[in-house]
Amino acid sequence: LEAVEESLMLSFSSASDAQFHAVVGRLEDIVMNDKFHLLQRNFMKKYYQEFEDTEENKLVYTLIFNEPITLVEKYTEEQLLEWILGFNMVLRH
Repeated sequence: LEAVEESLMLSFSSASDAQFHAVVGRLEDIVMNDKFHLLQRNFMKKYYQEFEDTEENKLVYTLIFNEPITLVEKYTEEQLLEWILGFNMVLRH
């Protein structure tokens, strides 16, 4: 048990590591949430008839592809903002 506790302390050795792991854990909670699954189901119900078993790549596919990115990004950001005051999804280098 001590070895496990020591290992956990080492893995969270810095505040930024701990924050990173907390955000990843929160992201896991978000994607497992019923609301997230409802977003997915509604999207699939809305567009499943647009797809055909052909080689043709319809222009509408691009529009369909972009919509879930926007939906998921917006939902995820809203959830993280509720949990982390001042959260910003902008990448920092």
